[in-house]
Amino acid sequence: MIYRVFHPAPYLYDIVEHYWYASIDLTAAAIQHYPTPLLQGLAFNFKKQSEQHTYNNKTLNLDKQVYLFGQPTSPRVITTNENGVNILGVKFKPLGITKITGINMEWIADQIIPAEDIWGKELELLCDEMQSAWSLEQTILVLEEFLIKKYKSTSLHYRANSVQKAIELIDQSKGAIDIKTLQVQTNTSRKTLERAFLHYLGLMPKLYSGIVRFNAVKQMMDCSPCLSVSDIAYDIGYYDNSHLSANFKRFSGLTPTEYIENIRLARLKNAHFRENGSIF
Repeated sequence: MIYRVFHPAPYLYDIVEHYWYASIDLTAAAIQHYPTPLLQGLAFNFKKQSEQHTYNNKTLNLDKQVYLFGQPTSPRVITTNENGVNILGVKFKPLGITKITGINMEWIADQIIPAEDIWGKELELLCDEMQSAWSLEQTILVLEEFLIKKYKSTSLHYRANSVQKAIELIDQSKGAIDIKTLQVQTNTSRKTLERAFLHYLGLMPKLYSGIVRFNAVKQMMDCSPCLSVSDIAYDIGYYDNSHLSANFKRFSGLTPTEYIENIRLARLKNAHFRENGSIF
């Protein structure tokens, strides 16, 4: 397995979180459950090793070369190709996709769409140039030139600064901020703020805050599975355990107790593998 992360050029700090590359050899398809992440992305699958993504009672067979991912709002199950994985991806910052496309993000929130629907023939030329590069680093440089060109040619006008400020406040509070406070801090009305969020993220601010809050809880569980649910609820600012549990199950499909138990079992399995050279 190869997994590498690359930082963007300074000019793209405002839109790109990082680039990532994954190459995994498999002898059989793998099924993985993914809780709702904070993610908007662009993925290049040059070998066209198809994947299946199942979420919201639907299954998508991803067999195109390049896809755009809007912000998910629910957990999903991914079935990888039996021949493995070979993908170069871009993780965008919350306003990243709209800053290089200008599109209304309501169109792709919680969706996965072929990138050719946005860029058409340009994308085909980009892919040809990327695949002609002599190294992974050079491939990313070719991609960055394309992203910079798109960023320079895209203008945002409608309340972009208000949404950016609201996102920063939501992140700082780990999602535990009310809409009224966001209105005051961004000097907007509720309807104006909601309309701007829908345009730039495809989500209402309350839903986005809930996803941020869920991921803050998940990160604490991942790092410290011995913490009690009560301790986590207090630290993240929930009124009680039941509110945390309901929010957690909505975005992960599991109760906090089930998720923590899965972490513990995974760590025991990894420890057994290190000691015995086998996971069985």
